[in-house]
Amino acid sequence: MVRTALWIAAARAAESSRVDRLFNDPWAAELAGEVGRKMLAASPPNPFLPVRTRYFDDRVAESCSIGGQLVLLGAGMDTRAYRLDLPRGLRVYEIDHPEAFVEKESVLSEARLQLERCVVRADLSGAWQRELLGSGFRPERHTVWLAEGLFFYLEQSQVQHLLLGAAELSGPGSVFLADMFGSGLLTLPSMQDFVLKKKQAGLPLPFCTDDPHQLFAAQGWPTVEIAEPGSAKANFGRMRALPSESLTQSSSTSRSYLVSGVR
Repeated sequence: MVRTALWIAAARAAESSRVDRLFNDPWAAELAGEVGRKMLAASPPNPFLPVRTRYFDDRVAESCSIGGQLVLLGAGMDTRAYRLDLPRGLRVYEIDHPEAFVEKESVLSEARLQLERCVVRADLSGAWQRELLGSGFRPERHTVWLAEGLFFYLEQSQVQHLLLGAAELSGPGSVFLADMFGSGLLTLPSMQDFVLKKKQAGLPLPFCTDDPHQLFAAQGWPTVEIAEPGSAKANFGRMRALPSESLTQSSSTSRSYLVSGVR
């Protein structure tokens, strides 16, 4: 997943270079490096990526509270602790595999930081809760959890474990933000080689769901709000506008979801 993080960093660097940019990440280009730039150049343009980042930027900024906590799950090359204007006294926890932080910490070593940031080197499929608590995390405080671009790379049981584990460590009013895809993604022609390789290797397919409401509610996040990329709340003039029908009444499996659950 480190290579994926480099690709995403390259996409953020490209967006930051635009005159009409949706956000500015001044460290993204260095974090992406040559590997990330080559990956981005070899992939088709994806307007969803900057829209997703800006959408979650806005949701994080409006959901975090003074003296609260922000947990970035699968943090990768995320620089929100540095580039967003977040509330005073907020403590940011970034959780990812140890190798994800090697180059990142070097690049950010001289960056100005106005709040407390804690790196948690842990496997999200393992005992990440223990590692987080050992880093000073306070379960009684208001917490915003963000899993941007993460669920697709996990199994269903791991997604459920993350949501439930976060709920167990969250007080009332805490928020969990995540993006995910409907099951129709796995039927796209462009995905068939990938799906076939997974099956041949006996590996589980990427996580998809057609009922994010039920998924979140069953794992302890009963109040659920969903925006679809391209809708009025998640467009920013970059994507084809979507019809205004309710997501909850659609049986389509080809949707993408930007989900917010409240504890």
